[in-house]
Amino acid sequence: MSANAPISVTYHLYTFFASSCASRIRIAFHLKDIPLVSHYIDMQNDEHQSEAYRAINPSAAIPVLIVESVNEDTKETSKFTLSQSVAILEYLEEAIPSQRPLLPPLTQPVDRARVRELMYIVTSDIFPPTNSRISGRVRKIRDSPDDKNDFVMKVLNEGFSAYERLLERYSKGKKYSVSDDVTLADVCLMPQVEQARFYKLDFGIWPLLSGVIENLENLDAFKKSGYEYQGDTPAKFRKEL
Repeated sequence: MSANAPISVTYHLYTFFASSCASRIRIAFHLKDIPLVSHYIDMQNDEHQSEAYRAINPSAAIPVLIVESVNEDTKETSKFTLSQSVAILEYLEEAIPSQRPLLPPLTQPVDRARVRELMYIVTSDIFPPTNSRISGRVRKIRDSPDDKNDFVMKVLNEGFSAYERLLERYSKGKKYSVSDDVTLADVCLMPQVEQARFYKLDFGIWPLLSGVIENLENLDAFKKSGYEYQGDTPAKFRKEL
């Protein structure tokens, strides 16, 4: 067996059209021009709660990435699974650092930290409490959809206001969240924007954020990753690029 035997890698994404976390991964793969094999999990019918899916991801969450490698000489196969979107994004940056990097270079540690600072506003401050797992529980306290909506809108406004203030501090005049290059902050931002639009959030009150959103919406990778264009998108939501 050759020590330098070629290895082919296939990336399998377990996804759902309306999952903002899965959208983060779709965007990153489109930006890096890496093919994905999609496996659609119907969250509307609780397929993610099935024993079969929990065997893949005990958290019963979307997305999951399975990386399958094949030694072309021996045909031996190996694979591993990742089940948190931020871990998947960080893995891609470390495993394929030269293919459309989404973090500034290691020689720019402050800029790398700023990317993560904005990224975590979305993935830690905004997304978890507004996700249906949590917001649905808020609704159940008094069986009140108004309670849920008020709670979600408060979290969204607080989170995006903080994002705007950091753009004022760090990125004024830049095309995207941190610089004139797309970063992981942008990859995480846009799916959260899509979710917020379901609640009719007015982004006009944040001029810098609105400019970043407009610039990102013009990029093919972000368009192709939208919930309207996925293989499992229901007909009532589906659009054509």
